[in-house]
Amino acid sequence: MMELLTLPARQLSSYGSSGAELLRAALVQDPQDGFAVDVVRLAPGGSIGRHPTRLWQLFLVVSGNGWVSGAEGERRPVTAGAAALWAPGEDHASGSDDGLTAVVVQCHARPLTAT
Repeated sequence: MMELLTLPARQLSSYGSSGAELLRAALVQDPQDGFAVDVVRLAPGGSIGRHPTRLWQLFLVVSGNGWVSGAEGERRPVTAGAAALWAPGEDHASGSDDGLTAVVVQCHARPLTAT
C-alpha cells in the first residue's frame, strides 16, 4: 500500500560543510554495508567539504547549478541533469554559488554504466 512520506531535514556540518541540508530518503540498517538515497540541498554559497566516500556515490543534480570535484581536486561545473560518480574511497567535494538540489545514491555496485 502506498505511503506518503515527509522526509526530515538536517543540517550538514561535518567536513567543514556549510549551507548544506540533507533529507534521508532511504537507508538500510547499516549504510556501510548496503545503500542510501539522500536529497542534498545546497544554499547559495553552500558546500559539502572534502571527504572520502565509503561506497560508490552518484550525485545527480536535479535543479540549480554548482561544482563537484574528485580525487584531483579540480572543480568541474554541473547543472540540472548532470551527475558525478565517485569511486569508493575517493576524496570529493561539492558546492554552489547559486544553490542546487541533488539526489545522492550510495551503494556497493557501480550505479551507472558508461555509454
